[in-house]
This record gives sequence, structure tokens and C-alpha cells, in this order.
Amino acid sequence: MWLRGMASRFTINRSVVLCQIPLTVIVVVIGVTAPVLRPGLMSNSTFDLGFSMILLLLALSVVVPWRELPRGSLLMVPILDFVAIALVRAGATETQPALGVLAIFPVLWLMRSALPTWAALVLTVVGSLLVTAWPLLFSFDSSRMRSYLGILLLPIVMLCIAATIRVMSLSATARELEIERKDRELNDLLRAAIDRERVLTAILNTVDVGLTAVDAHGNTTLTNRQQELFNRLAAGHDDDEHDSLMFGPDRVTPLPVDRKPIHRALTGETFADEIIWVGEGDAQRALSTAARPIKNTDGHIAGALVVCSDVTELVEAVNAKDAFISNISHEFHAPLTSVLGYLELVMEDEHRLPTHLRGYVDVAGRNAERVLHLVADLLSTAGDKVRVHPRPVDLAALIEMSVRSNRLRAQRNQVKLQSTAQNPLWTLIDPLRISQVLDNLVSNAIKYSPGGGVVSIRAEETESSISLHVEDRGMGMTEQEARQVFSRFYRTPAARRADIEGAGLGLAITKSIVESHGGAISCVSSPGKGSCFTVTLPVNGEVSRAQHDSMQESV
Repeated sequence: MWLRGMASRFTINRSVVLCQIPLTVIVVVIGVTAPVLRPGLMSNSTFDLGFSMILLLLALSVVVPWRELPRGSLLMVPILDFVAIALVRAGATETQPALGVLAIFPVLWLMRSALPTWAALVLTVVGSLLVTAWPLLFSFDSSRMRSYLGILLLPIVMLCIAATIRVMSLSATARELEIERKDRELNDLLRAAIDRERVLTAILNTVDVGLTAVDAHGNTTLTNRQQELFNRLAAGHDDDEHDSLMFGPDRVTPLPVDRKPIHRALTGETFADEIIWVGEGDAQRALSTAARPIKNTDGHIAGALVVCSDVTELVEAVNAKDAFISNISHEFHAPLTSVLGYLELVMEDEHRLPTHLRGYVDVAGRNAERVLHLVADLLSTAGDKVRVHPRPVDLAALIEMSVRSNRLRAQRNQVKLQSTAQNPLWTLIDPLRISQVLDNLVSNAIKYSPGGGVVSIRAEETESSISLHVEDRGMGMTEQEARQVFSRFYRTPAARRADIEGAGLGLAITKSIVESHGGAISCVSSPGKGSCFTVTLPVNGEVSRAQHDSMQESV
């Protein structure tokens, strides 16, 4: 507390001294040079009195504790300066008559003070008039009144200067206040930004998803704690990016630099749910990656955002599920085949069974056949890829064959089948697998049109692909259900409520077959308005490359 008081006192005294020093320096210079330039000036008692008074005021400015005196006490210094200047001017009238301009220093002091404008202007005029009229106070001659009017020049000039200083001072004060206001706003914004950054950092470090933001050159600008763990896991023995432990879906093939998530995002690619593996040995983890490029106002790529999620347990669970389905299907296949064989032997035995027993055996056979078909479907969906054997086939003929084989079922459901296809449509496909795709799509369209209607099958060819459309006017699905419809064992709530038979495997098998041909399948649907499934197959050679890739992955 004492130190703060001393510091405040020193600050005020320093300000007073700084205001007084310019006037003192000028008067001292005049006094020092007087013996050479103005002989006899220092022997003038009036000048000496003013000179001494100015030095005394400087000394008082230093030693007087202005902070402890009543507010405004320090303004006595500029007021006394007017008296001292009047004495100096009166003593040097013969040799230096222009010393009245020294009144500018106390005028500056007054106009920069906290005095009201009118009070400061009054003191300016009175003080300046005192400087010029000092000699008349002791020897006034009414006959020289006309010549005395010249004493008003300095007060008028000082009044104009004082007014100008006050206007400039007010303008400067207004600017200072505006700067202070903007400074406070800037500080508030800075504190808010720091608070938001703390919250953002806390959120980023809390989530179990790895986040990385990079600039246009691939330099990391933002990351979180989870991503740092992934980066340490993926780091190789060296910092070289080519030696990083980052692998493809097969867990052993190193990921090329141009296929790494950050590189792909910086080239403008947008992707999601891409599985990569990082690390080695038992510490290897599966990451689901997604990336979005960040563009500036000019549309150029300014960086990228990459998100990584640890899905190791999910991938292992899916693999375990596929292995379980494959194993259990194989285990079911052998006894079912044996059951069907013995049932056929019973039906073909020379000792014919009674009619009611033959009916029982026939029902058992049909149900065993149904279970065997379900087991075959399970085997088909156990792997991600379906082997296809492409050869030149007329797709239009396959469509016509599928329509004929489903016509009886359509009639039972009061559904009309329509097909429109360019004839012929020769392409390189596996006829058995594509026939399975057609049968699945057409039978589903019939099955999910319980109220009747029209099912249309259309095919069209472009330079690069063949598009196959199967459209119905049946019960339809929501947008979310349409996205899930190709998942294994998925059935819509409406289908379950309507007790429509099915295991939810047909469309999953269809999707696998189409992708094994290098194609794609999509669904557009609306509740109560039907669905449209679109299969896009590459023309000719593309399927060979897809099959080759499938063979390589299986190896």
C-alpha cells in the first residue's frame, strides 16, 4: 500500500515537473546568454525577480506532495507562471520585448487540465493580459490610451490558441475514449475466444474419436488426445511417412501414401467409413476413417479434417459373426442333405405309404428344402465377396426369363409384370448370379405389393454402364429404412407387422453379387408409394477387373 502511494505521488509530481521544465529551460537559457547577447539584463531587479520565481516554481513542483493537497492546487503553478512571465517581460522590455509569448506554456497547461472550458479561457485571457499590462499597473497615462490598445493583441492570440488547444484536446480525448472502448471490446472478445478454446479443447480431448485438422500443405493445425494415441500407434521406427504402420483392410498390405486419409482429403476427396489398420502385432487396431476437405472463399482447398474411430471390436465381432454363420451353415448342410435323401427313399420305397403318411413326409420334405435354401443363403452372405464367372450374355434374355418364372407368383398376388429392355443387351456377366439378382428383386417387388399393382423392369445401356431398374407400387419404406435394407437380416417394421415371410438375406446377397461384378445397387422409396431398385453394372471388361480383385483378396 505504501509503495503504491509513493508510486502515485511520484507520477503526479513528475507530470507537474514535466509541464514546468520547458518554461524554466527557456528562461534559464535567456539568463545564461544575457551577459553576451543582452548586457545588463541580469542586473535588472524585475527580471531577476521573475527569473528566481520561475526557478522556485520548478523546485516546488518537485518537492510539494501535490497528491495530498486539495484537488486543483497544482493549478496555482501555471497561474503563478503568468506573474513570473510578466516580471521577466517587464525586466527585459528594452532588450527582449517578445518574451510575452512565453505565456503559451501556462496556457497549454490550463487548457489540458480538468478545468471547465470557460474557466480555463478566462484564466488564459486574464493571465495574458497581466503579462502585457504589467508595466501599466504602476505608470498608467490616460493620454496614451490609444497606444495601450496593443496590449490586447497577446490576450486575443492566446485566447485563439487556447480555444484551438481545447478543441484538439477534446477530439483527442474522444479518440482515446473510443480506443479504450475498442480495447475493452477486444479484450472481451479475446477472453471469450480463450474460454471457447478451453471448452473446445476439453470437448475434443473428452470424445473417443480422433480428430485432425491440417492446412493445405498437410501440416497439423489441430488435433486431440485420442488422435495422438492413434498417431503413436501408427508411427514406424522413423518419422518418415513411408515407414508408418498403416495397412489396408487385409491388415498386412502397407497403405500407399496416396491412399492415406490426409492425402486423399487434400486432393479434394470426400469419404466415410473407410477401414484401415494401424500398429502391428497384438496392438493393431482397426480405424474407421472419414475426411472432408476445407475450402476457402475462393473455392480452393485450404486444408482438411480427418476423423478416426476405433472399430476394432466391431470388426472382430463382424468377422466372428461371419465365421459363426459359415460354420453353422456347413454344420446344418450335411444333416439336411441326409434328411432329404432319406425322405426321398421313403417316398420311392416299393411299399407305398398310406396317403396321409405320404402327405406328412411331403410336408417334411418341403420344409427341409426351405431350410436348405436358407442355409445356402447364409453361406452366400458369410463372405464379403461372391465369386462370379463372367461370360458374354444377353441381359435382355435374362430379364425375360425372370419375368416368365415369376409370372405365376405375380398372378397370385394380383400384380402385373411389365418389362422394357433394349434387345439384345450383350455384356460380360455371370448369368447364374445376375439371374439370382433379378429373381430376388422381382420376387421382392411382388411380395411387398400385397394390394396388387404393377411391377416394371427396365434396362438401358450407356457407353460405360448398364442400368437395371425394378420398380413397384407397393408398401414402400422410409428413407432411413431404404439405407438399411441391404444389411443382413434386416427387415422393415412394416414387413414384420404384415407377417411377410423372409429372413432379410436376399438383398444382402444381391448387393454382394452386384459389387462382385464391379457394380452398385441403390434404392429410392417412399412409404405407401412403392420402391425403385437400381442396379448399375459396368460394360464388358470392368467386371473382369472386379472379379480379378475379388480373387486376389480371397487369396
